[in-house]
Amino acid sequence: MREGRPQALKETEMRFPRPIDSTLHGATDYSVGTTLMTVFPRLAGIQGTPAADQIRAAGAIHAGYSTLTDYPLGVVKAIPYKAHLAMDAIGAAALATLPFVTGQYKQGRSRWLPHVALAAFEFASLAMSDPTGRGDYHGDVEAVRRANTIDPATKIHDGTPAVVPGAAADPAPTETLA
Repeated sequence: MREGRPQALKETEMRFPRPIDSTLHGATDYSVGTTLMTVFPRLAGIQGTPAADQIRAAGAIHAGYSTLTDYPLGVVKAIPYKAHLAMDAIGAAALATLPFVTGQYKQGRSRWLPHVALAAFEFASLAMSDPTGRGDYHGDVEAVRRANTIDPATKIHDGTPAVVPGAAADPAPTETLA
């Protein structure tokens, strides 16, 4: 069997890691949407321009449909999470093309670069978001949740270690070479 053929790939499936679960995606949606509506145009040096208005509108729309998404941080839960991800992709593509469709790219790089950079950020976020909503964790999430329920003062005063080796830790002691 030749390398690179589809038959060779069936033996070991290598997936792109998708560590962003639906909760983290929602937190990103709200924080980025708020940033776009408030300080981003000033930080990008486009305040008072049509480009700033477009980016503010994109932030408002994004935050708006995030409140309607069926994920842990959604308020109404009317839009399925996978449909939300599709809307993210469509919105990113629309945002990237907007300065070129409207002709404002002719006014200089500052009128199109923020749009394209935000779209690239959105596409990167989508590539790392797990469409199942669970996320690709490589840690013991339940152990972290249990540890977060313990009063930190007890760990300080009773002397027990705050972190213990997980199930994936090597149980055999390592030898030191002298």
